[in-house]
Amino acid sequence: MKQHRHYVGLIGTNGAGKSAACDYLQSIGFLVVSLSDIVRAELHGHQKPETRDNLVHIANDMKAQFGMDVLARRAFHESAEKDVFKIAFDSIRNIDEVNYLRDRGVFFLGINAPIELRFERVVSRGRASDRVDFDTFKAHDIRENSGQSSGQNIGSALAVCDAIIQNTGNLDEFHAQLHTILENDLGLLRRDKS
Repeated sequence: MKQHRHYVGLIGTNGAGKSAACDYLQSIGFLVVSLSDIVRAELHGHQKPETRDNLVHIANDMKAQFGMDVLARRAFHESAEKDVFKIAFDSIRNIDEVNYLRDRGVFFLGINAPIELRFERVVSRGRASDRVDFDTFKAHDIRENSGQSSGQNIGSALAVCDAIIQNTGNLDEFHAQLHTILENDLGLLRRDKS
């Protein structure tokens, strides 16, 4: 009998904790497929530096050329070729991506936190695309969350999530929230209890 696949889609504002969620999911056997990695690969193919503006620009070009759900389609097809049964999709940024993946049985988990806390986290992680001051971070945040950037409307995607975590505590608290959702909403991890 073929084993049932479990799909989780992660939607979150910049610095809310999606990477920490991905690390946790990987630690319990999930394959993480990032829509942003598809954009990064495309950007490197164009030999451009990995700045947030360049990533947004190339992603929007791809969406304009191939459809707003192009990254979700590519990510899902990539995952379908893998011999795994727990898959998490990271960096979902618009409602078309949500709709495409939801039609394929994906459960959506939103992650958010206050902007000041998210900025602190972004500064501490130190990615090349994160080297910005607070005003620039806030401007990017508004653009990405409100639909001002044509390929992104994280706010509308968050609004249709099946569950949302406000990630304002420490890592252990965040992991506990993730565990509860996976156990209660997806029926995963129950056998881990003694």
